[in-house]
Amino acid sequence: MKSWLDIYKPGNYAVERLYRNEILQSNQQSRQYGLELTPLQAMELLQTRRRALKSQGRLELGIEVIKKMIAAFCSSPYIHPHEYAGTLGELVEIFYYMKNETRERLGDDELITVMRELFDSQSRGSLELLRDRDLDRYARELRDRQ
Repeated sequence: MKSWLDIYKPGNYAVERLYRNEILQSNQQSRQYGLELTPLQAMELLQTRRRALKSQGRLELGIEVIKKMIAAFCSSPYIHPHEYAGTLGELVEIFYYMKNETRERLGDDELITVMRELFDSQSRGSLELLRDRDLDRYARELRDRQ
């Protein structure tokens, strides 16, 4: 017997196509910054999301986080067209890692805002500094406060 969750499993072509199309719609916003994802890059972003969720032991229905990440980061002066898809993939991985590191003390929108602020200021566009220094410090301080 199939569960309703089966529609979200990898390989469900209809859902993957729907998600891909939703991601591609975000090109309308990012295009004004010279950034655009191809259909293949959108599918790769979905695969990255799936791997990140699995590695962090998380379950998520829908792709609102990806759409919010695109909206938040497409205007960053540190994201360049030739690195756009890869940078988004890494940001998605960092996001799910940080959801666990902050022990769910931040909502999705708040975490995305913090990530963007640190990415543009202290990290100056470095994903390594964002993940390994700035967000790590932020998560430690957040845990210590509570």
